[in-house]
Amino acid sequence: MNRFRNLSLFATGCALCAVPLLIAAQAGPAPKPSPQKISGQTLMPTADQKWVPMPGLEGAMQVALFGDPTKEAHRILYKWPAGTKVPVHTHTAGDRGIVISGTLSLAVEGAPPKKLPAGSYFSLAAGTKHATAVEGDAPCVFYVEREGAFDAVMVGEAGAKKQ
Repeated sequence: MNRFRNLSLFATGCALCAVPLLIAAQAGPAPKPSPQKISGQTLMPTADQKWVPMPGLEGAMQVALFGDPTKEAHRILYKWPAGTKVPVHTHTAGDRGIVISGTLSLAVEGAPPKKLPAGSYFSLAAGTKHATAVEGDAPCVFYVEREGAFDAVMVGEAGAKKQ
């Protein structure tokens, strides 16, 4: 009788442990996280935007619009001079952006470069290998939303170097 009781308690315990798993299986996949909630107001006329040099890229400028690019998710404007070329690299955080003026060129995962004129949209998951360039004679201004702090991990035959 004692063995039957122990077996019964064990079976009940297993069944109780399975309940959350069964509920989760019926609920389907976890919902996608919602975008960050917008609060307050920000009005930033062009005259109030303070362009500063972008570290590590000669002649490039940037304006942080939201967040600190050195520490966290952020939104930023970049202005790169004509002829700028950045060899194959990755970023630890994913990003998406829109070209405001000029033409940005992205060569993703070894594919031929794709020219993105003003109004074009791009999105790259974290770790995507890509080369970036500014095409034509005009500088390129583009907006980027990045999921984390900015970094550029250079990809080359000698390995990767983080900037």
